[in-house]
Order: sequence, then C-alpha cells, then structure tokens
Amino acid sequence: MTTKKLESEQLIERWVVRRIVSGESTATLANTAFVYGNDLMRLILDRTDGSLQIMREPVEEVVVFRKPEERDEENVCRCCGMEHSTFKAALECCAYLD
Repeated sequence: MTTKKLESEQLIERWVVRRIVSGESTATLANTAFVYGNDLMRLILDRTDGSLQIMREPVEEVVVFRKPEERDEENVCRCCGMEHSTFKAALECCAYLD
C-alpha cells in the first residue's frame, strides 16, 4: 500500500473518531464521501457488526467545483474539516499524523 493511501485512510479514521467523540453515530456517518487527490472513498456501514468500512470507488479523475460566495472558515482544518477554537489549532490539526 502506498504512503498516499495510508495517509488518506489515517485522515478518514481521525475524522471518524472525532465525529464519534463529539456524539455522532456510525449510522449518521455512513455514506460520507471523501476525496484525497484523485481518490474517492466512502464510509460504508457494516450491517453485521455496525462498524464503518472505508470503500474506494474507482474514478479516473475528480473535479471539485466551489461556489464563488462560499468561503473557507478560518478555524477549520482543510484536511478533515473539523472546527477549532483558533486558527493555529486548525493548521496543526492534521499537520502531523500519529
């Protein structure tokens, strides 16, 4: 497995853990889609044990359009999307993967 794939899965796992800690259920997180480079991944709920699995979806190219009026929140991590109390905390959020 390449470093890129490992990084994307680590980012997704960190995002999931943070959302669950903040009170969301695995059912509400199911079907969330993630884009990392040109990789598209989706969280799938395993009906047998209720866990979330990361499924890669085959795509040739990913294009993301943003509306001009949409602004990025200053205190939001650009990797995982988590909100933080300070801009510095948002920058440091996914800067170093454990």
